[in-house]
Amino acid sequence: MPPAKLNPDPPPIRRLLELIKSERDATAALAHLELLTYNIVLRSFCARCDLDRAVTLFDSLRRRRIAPDRITYSTLMCGLAKHHRLDHALDLLDEMPRYKVQPDVVCYNALIGGCFKASEFEKVNRVWEQLVRDPGASPNLATYNVMLDGLCKLGKFKEVGEVWARMVANNLQPDIITYGILIHGLCQSGDVDGAARVYSEIIKTGLVIDAATYNSLVKGFCQAGRVQEAWKFWDCAGFAGSRDLRTYNIMMKGLFDSGMVDEATKLWELLEKDVACIPDTVTFGTLIHGLCHNGFANKAFIIFEEARISGEQLDVFSYSSMINGLCKVGRLVDAIEVYEKMDKDGCKPNSHIYNALISGLCQAYRTSDAVRIYRKMAGNGCSPTIITYNTLINGLCKAEKYQEASSVAREMVDNGFTPDPTTYGSLIRGLFSDKKIEAALSIWNHILNKGFQADVMMHNILIHGLCSVGKVDEALHIFSDMKGKKNSSPNLVTYNTLMDGLYETGYIDKAATLWTAIFEDGLEPDIISYNTRIKGLCSCDKIHEGTQLMEEVLSRDIIPTVITWNILVRAVIKSNSVSASFANLVRALIQEVCDADLLRLKHCDLRKDLLLAFVSTNRRRSIGFRAAGTDGRSLPG
Repeated sequence: MPPAKLNPDPPPIRRLLELIKSERDATAALAHLELLTYNIVLRSFCARCDLDRAVTLFDSLRRRRIAPDRITYSTLMCGLAKHHRLDHALDLLDEMPRYKVQPDVVCYNALIGGCFKASEFEKVNRVWEQLVRDPGASPNLATYNVMLDGLCKLGKFKEVGEVWARMVANNLQPDIITYGILIHGLCQSGDVDGAARVYSEIIKTGLVIDAATYNSLVKGFCQAGRVQEAWKFWDCAGFAGSRDLRTYNIMMKGLFDSGMVDEATKLWELLEKDVACIPDTVTFGTLIHGLCHNGFANKAFIIFEEARISGEQLDVFSYSSMINGLCKVGRLVDAIEVYEKMDKDGCKPNSHIYNALISGLCQAYRTSDAVRIYRKMAGNGCSPTIITYNTLINGLCKAEKYQEASSVAREMVDNGFTPDPTTYGSLIRGLFSDKKIEAALSIWNHILNKGFQADVMMHNILIHGLCSVGKVDEALHIFSDMKGKKNSSPNLVTYNTLMDGLYETGYIDKAATLWTAIFEDGLEPDIISYNTRIKGLCSCDKIHEGTQLMEEVLSRDIIPTVITWNILVRAVIKSNSVSASFANLVRALIQEVCDADLLRLKHCDLRKDLLLAFVSTNRRRSIGFRAAGTDGRSLPG
């Protein structure tokens, strides 16, 4: 790089020559020469962040009995404040009067900005109070902008109001920067209505609103879930000329986050036609993630491939979103192909990529491939995370590969990771499924002995495991221990699991007591609770009570599932009897499924059981059915 051309007569030199010409005393002229030189060198040190040498140079002024001027102090204070050496900067501010140097507003502004940057609110107050009391300096618009910006970022909106009122009282007219700071701060705090009022104030003043201010408004309303109102700003007359790429990205993300996929896609098409804006990595990341998140992975893949082939710069977020989306819709071959193309495209896979692949492979029970990807991580210089280990352990347990799961868990500990509730939960669930009860309980006791605070999820896993192997008394003991604990108080899953275990082992009375306890503990039973209770009642030949409970389900506007109807219908088949109340319920079921044609589509087993119930009980006349639905249509065959 060629050296910069020197200016033979820069302003400091011209000023120096003027001083020498005007000074009768040559010594005084030389003193000015030295101070100017010091200030130039001092500014150079501060610009290069070499503050130690800057401070040493400043101290040498005093030793040589050269009095620093306002430029000297201002230069050093700005440098110190910028790099968080606030105490030293404030000491310089305090000593300036002793050397008969008047601080100017530039000094104060630099100090206030530095204090805000370091989140030193008390020091901000100190400098601000000193400024407003200083007869030789007054806050200017830049001061108020620094104050308002800092206060907004600290969330101190009461103080924002006070500073704003002082600014107006001092007849300082806010500019678009001032308004933009206030709008951004209000949006960040969630007060988008306040931001909209400030926007209306800007319109009244006639100021031209810039893209940054519009972007703050759009982002604020999108983050508040008020996307329709954000769209109004997009459509407003003055906005068209202020849109930039960031505006598109913000609006598109807001639309996707609100599930407005068609609108987001139209915005993408509009962006493609906008010659002033070229999509960047953020745009593609937003588009691909938004489509995948809303269930349009196939459409996202088309856009992804077009962008990749055309040489667009796709970042790791785009790849991660695409791989995750493809895995969720079962397109594992395509997901692996995208992963393999990453290196060729100059994008290095990170842990999110590997975690998405491992999760997708585990969900498809391709655990051998998941382990292969896991082994490949370290070879590619990417360390597994706690999510990697938990995903793989859980997948191996679900695939009944318990030995491999235990081996991965040991590797996890050897690599410095501490198992969390998800890790322990997967292992305990897997060991119970493998009928290794003692090993599962050993892990549980190990957790307790280490002082680990097991949460309600882990307690529920243990209770389910104990019930699944018939150890209901032990499960009841765990349930009793949960009572009164803040982080593991029984929830509805606990009650449903334990109630099912009690019915399975014939503890009918205890199950009934537990049902009552659900209401006493202020919980609301869901359809799983009712299914468990109805199944339990029917299993002990209390079909009439089960039918009555079904009527309660309908009266509480809880939607029965196909499991609910299966339980009742099969109970009727088994008992060879149909009550009048059950006949009414069956009418409702037939009407529902005929309306939706659900019997044909999803519930063939239920259809067979239902017809079998009618035939086996010989009660079709009392139920009121012919060989057709309630509206005369034939039952789906």
